[in-house]
Amino acid sequence: MLFSIVVATYNSAKTLERCLGSIVPQLGDDSELIIIDGGSNDGTVNIINNFIKYISYTVSEPDKGVYDAWNKAVVKAHGTWITFIGSDDMLLPDAIEKYRSFFKKCGDNFDIVSGKIHYVDKDYNLKWNVGEPFSWEKLVNVRLKLAHPGMLHNRSCFERFGLFDTRYKICGDSDFLQRLGKDVRAGYIDDFLVNMTEGGLSNSLGTIREGFLIRYRNHSINKFKLFYLFGWMYLRFILGKVKNRIVSHNR
Repeated sequence: MLFSIVVATYNSAKTLERCLGSIVPQLGDDSELIIIDGGSNDGTVNIINNFIKYISYTVSEPDKGVYDAWNKAVVKAHGTWITFIGSDDMLLPDAIEKYRSFFKKCGDNFDIVSGKIHYVDKDYNLKWNVGEPFSWEKLVNVRLKLAHPGMLHNRSCFERFGLFDTRYKICGDSDFLQRLGKDVRAGYIDDFLVNMTEGGLSNSLGTIREGFLIRYRNHSINKFKLFYLFGWMYLRFILGKVKNRIVSHNR
């Protein structure tokens, strides 16, 4: 098994069918689909059952959030490469074939392989594009425009560095990448792999707080630079909120 595609769900009945419909036609003998549901009660499980013959493993039970769900999937995955797709996202056509082509051309001596994504709104209208080659310096200084959905993780990384840290609810993927260290072997596919639906958690005080804790615990940058960086981010966030209130008040 080469690829394990993981979808974590919770009350995702409005979007899950479209998500799975983008994945299933691309599955082959070298790929598997794993779905971890957090105990949905809105019809999500019915949709999962409709696709059951294409799913190698699924479970529906309460969990501690998306990173707990991902950890459950990693334990069950058989693939050399594991990728995570949101239940409201879509795998673009031929994405898995683009993975295959990359390894045929570049070999497989990588820890992670990323590509590019389209950010779309709830109606799947394009908002902006994200994705650039991995850079440790940009990662720890919050300047890296990395596309995590559709990123391939070599299973050896989980064996060497452990699973996702469930203390984090928003930035656990960034924590995992920082634990890999500056010598991570990173590949890049210069093409679009996923449509990702924009959400609201990425621009929040919770993100700033978790980002600070992750860099502090992993010693990613020196403490002076760390406090300066996140003090600036906090101030920018507050000023942005004030600006939005003024604009709204003047309308």
